[in-house]
Amino acid sequence: MKEHVRQEIILEAEHISYTYEDGTCALEDVSFAIRKGRKIAMMGANGSGKSTCFLCLNGICRPQKGKLYKDGKPYDYSRKGLLKLRRQVGIVFQNPDDQLILGSVRQEISFGILNMGVSMDEAAVRVNQVIRQLQIGELADRPVHALSGGQKKQVAIADILVMEPEIVILDEPAASLDPFHVRIIRDMIEKLTDRGITVLIATHDVEYAGTWADEIVLFDRGRVIARGTPAEVFSRRKLLEQAHLPQPGAMEMIRLREREIHMGQDRMAVLVVSFGTSHPDTREKTIDAIESRIAEALEAVEPGCRMYRAWTSGMIIRRLRERDGCQIDTVEEAMRRMIADGVTRVIVQPTHIINGIENDWMKRDVQKLADRFACVRFGVPLLTDEADSERVIRGLMEEFSGLEPDTALVFMGHGTAHYANAIYAALDYQFKDMGYEHVFVGTVEAYPSLETLKKKIRAGGYRRVILTPLMIVAGEHAKCDMAGDEEDSWKCQLEREGLEVTCVVKGLGEYEFIRQIFADHGKAAAEKSNEED
Repeated sequence: MKEHVRQEIILEAEHISYTYEDGTCALEDVSFAIRKGRKIAMMGANGSGKSTCFLCLNGICRPQKGKLYKDGKPYDYSRKGLLKLRRQVGIVFQNPDDQLILGSVRQEISFGILNMGVSMDEAAVRVNQVIRQLQIGELADRPVHALSGGQKKQVAIADILVMEPEIVILDEPAASLDPFHVRIIRDMIEKLTDRGITVLIATHDVEYAGTWADEIVLFDRGRVIARGTPAEVFSRRKLLEQAHLPQPGAMEMIRLREREIHMGQDRMAVLVVSFGTSHPDTREKTIDAIESRIAEALEAVEPGCRMYRAWTSGMIIRRLRERDGCQIDTVEEAMRRMIADGVTRVIVQPTHIINGIENDWMKRDVQKLADRFACVRFGVPLLTDEADSERVIRGLMEEFSGLEPDTALVFMGHGTAHYANAIYAALDYQFKDMGYEHVFVGTVEAYPSLETLKKKIRAGGYRRVILTPLMIVAGEHAKCDMAGDEEDSWKCQLEREGLEVTCVVKGLGEYEFIRQIFADHGKAAAEKSNEED
C-alpha cells in the first residue's frame, strides 16, 4: 500500500461517554476520527460536551465507556502513558490562568520541557525559537500576572508549542478577547496549521469556522449530531438551531470557497474498494498488489492520479482496528476524505469478483456524496462479461496446466443470494464449453454447492481433486471452509468420498493476470471519464 497517498487517522473516539460525579452526562456515545494535519472546529452550545471531549482527548478525563485511540493504539492511562500523550496532544484552556503558573513568560514556557527532562541548553534554544515564531519577544521577560488576557492566551499557546506536539487543542481561543488579540490568536493558529500540526478548536463563531475549518463536528447535549465540511454542516438549518447556532451570513461565500478548493483544479483519484481481510499475509499478496497495479494503470492515464482505499466489511475494519491498531476507511469515509483533499473526479474500482450485493452497497455509499464531485465513474468487477470470464479461464488454466486425466480441478467461490450468483454456474459451464471438462466451480453459500460438485466428480470417475479458492484473498473461507481440518470443510468432505485432495490456498489476487484485469477495468473507466470531459 502506498502510505504516502493516505492521510492517517491520528486521533479516534469510539463510543465514548463521560458523566461527572454530580450525575451530569457530558458525553454520550460519541464517535469520530481526526486525520493528521486537519483543521477541526467543534461547535455547539455551552454545556454541549465540547470541553469535556477535549479533556478526554488530552487524558485529563477518562471516559467511563468507549475507547480513545492515538495513532491506532488505545490510550495508555499509566503515568508514563499520560505524560507521553500530553506531549503529543497539547491543550490550551479557555481561561489561560488555569494553566499559567510561573513568574516570567520565559520561565513559564520553559517549565514543561524542563520537566520532560530536556537539558537547560536545549530548552533555551526551543523556547527562543517558539518566542520568535509566535512573535512575542516583547513579552519574554515580563511577569505573567501582568499580562492582558490576550497576551496570556499567546503565552499559553507557546507553552504547548514548545513541547512540539502533533495535535493542539484550543478551547474557545478567542473568548473574551478584543478584536486586536483575536487577530493575533488566529494568526498564531494559522502558523500551527502551516507547520502541519493537527488543530482542534471549540468556537461559537460560525463565520470563522466556515472559512477556517476543514471539518465541523457539531455537538448537542453530549452527542455528535453532525459532522462534515462547513458547507455540509452549515446548510442544515434545523441541526444548527438544535445546537443553538446561527447559520453563517457568509454561507454563500463558504460554498464558493469550498467549490474553489474542490473544483478549482481538476484532480482525479481512484478509490479501490475491497471486501477486506483480517489476514495481513494474504492482504499484501492480493489487495495491496491489486491496488498498486491499478494505481500504476491510472497514473498512465492521468499523471498525478491519487489512490484511496476503502473496505466494505465493517466487521473486518473493526477487527483490524482493535487487534492491530490499523485504520481502514469505509466507502463513505474515503469519499469524505477525497472531498476534503480537493478531488474533483473519482474512478471507483472494486476488487469484487461479481456485481453482487457488496458491489450494490458500495455504489449506494458512493452515490450519497457523488454530487460533490464533477464526475464519478465506476469500474466493473472481475467477472462482468463473457470476455472477462474467458480471460480468467485461460489465465487459470495456464496456472493449472498439465493435470492428469483422473484429476478434477475444483474452484470454491463464496456465493450469494443476489441474482449475480448465476455467474458461478455460467463460469462452470464456460470452462467446459472451452474444453476443460475436468474443471468445476462451486460456492460455499449458494449454487452450485459442494453436493452438486460431488455428483459430477463421482460421475466423471476422478480419483484426485485439486481444491483452490475462487476468491480474491485466501482468507477464512479458503483456510478453514476449504482447506481446514474440520469435518465439514470441503477437503474433509471430499476425502470421505475416497478422493485424494490437494489444496492450493492461493487467492485470485496473487495471480498477475487477475491484477491486470482489474487495472484494465479501472483504466477503461478513467479513459471514459476523460472522453466525457
